[in-house]
Amino acid sequence: MKFIVIFLLTIATTLSLAKTECGTIESDYAPCIEKEKADRLFQNCCKMYAPEGCLPLCEYITDEFTSRSLIIEVLKSKKCSLKHISTVLFCASQNQDNRKCCEHLKLGDPTLGVGKRCLRFCDPSGEGIGALSKSDLTCIYNFNIPLYCGMSSIKEY
Repeated sequence: MKFIVIFLLTIATTLSLAKTECGTIESDYAPCIEKEKADRLFQNCCKMYAPEGCLPLCEYITDEFTSRSLIIEVLKSKKCSLKHISTVLFCASQNQDNRKCCEHLKLGDPTLGVGKRCLRFCDPSGEGIGALSKSDLTCIYNFNIPLYCGMSSIKEY
């Protein structure tokens, strides 16, 4: 009986620690909630603030190539313009400053050739994104990183 109690306490402690470490550097910013729940929050925000043509972007697609292909496809369709990307990112971030996560995932890496310019995509409500330029193409090509960090910033639902 004593063994079972100790075993259950160990499992409870492990689960508790795992829950508190999610969304932090210690867990490589592993998301704290299921993708489906996070997507619902993201989509609800987009439905309120973004044009309908931008709604396909309102899903936490964290695969680099899938995300890149989708954003290019949506922008080429002209149903969602670049000026609405900040709204989509605001909804993705759930009004959180995710720059630490984005830096951890190398979005501010010097090898990108744009300095720390892309980090503003990870804090759209704080720093703001403002007007986009050609040097922001690098940021758009790495759209999956602000999305991943936005999802990891959601602690509970």
